[in-house]
Amino acid sequence: MQVQDEQSQDEVIQALQRQVDELAAANLRIQEQLRRKEQFIAMIAHELRGLLTPIISYAQMIARPQQRSETIKRGTTIIVSQAKRLTRLVSDLLDSSRLSSGQFALVCQTCDVVTLVKELVEQLRPVAPYHTFVTDTPDTPVIGNWDAGRLQQALGNLLDNAIKYSANGTTITVQVSLGTAVVQISVHNQGTGIPSADISQLFRPYGRLSATSTQQGVGLGLYITRCIVEEHGGTLRLEPRSENGEAGQGTTFAFDLPL
Repeated sequence: MQVQDEQSQDEVIQALQRQVDELAAANLRIQEQLRRKEQFIAMIAHELRGLLTPIISYAQMIARPQQRSETIKRGTTIIVSQAKRLTRLVSDLLDSSRLSSGQFALVCQTCDVVTLVKELVEQLRPVAPYHTFVTDTPDTPVIGNWDAGRLQQALGNLLDNAIKYSANGTTITVQVSLGTAVVQISVHNQGTGIPSADISQLFRPYGRLSATSTQQGVGLGLYITRCIVEEHGGTLRLEPRSENGEAGQGTTFAFDLPL
């Protein structure tokens, strides 16, 4: 009888220990979630401040009396361009929530991707005056049934990354090329290439590569871009490096859209 009582006590102790271990593990998970939440809020605040600062500065500049028309025109262009980048960030945040709740959807209609690319590049030139932008597109429209707003959001994210992760004085190239039943869009910069070990983290939500930890950003752009492209039936990919794959060869992201 005593042996049975001792066995019963041991079982109770073991069960309690398992509960303690489970609670400790749950507590660690909650602490990690809170840490990531605080980090995410800090990154959002930093990103928003970075976009709002030039908007406020140029708004104050053009509000001064007797400003030259050239200053007013440039200031207005910067404000509009930064406001559109801010809109993309807000859209990324909202889409992240929609994706997690299964409410993400496209609104597709006839769209010319050549015009879309050229207009988006022109929007970004004023906010990256020390980069050279090159567009390589067909001479005729490339029409498809796509969500133009979402494609602007996706391509805008790729261009923002290209600006952010390449030095002043370098060239960013956007290419549109026709294939068999698809159109391919690619964005190439001349910054440092992405290490092979980090490629698996590229398209994860809130992912931050160790090599880019000093740059601002909430880690949603590539994830949202991939989701938008896949909803269109395409694939977003990081193109292999040229030649020997050495650092400094640049980075190219590309995606296909079914025609």
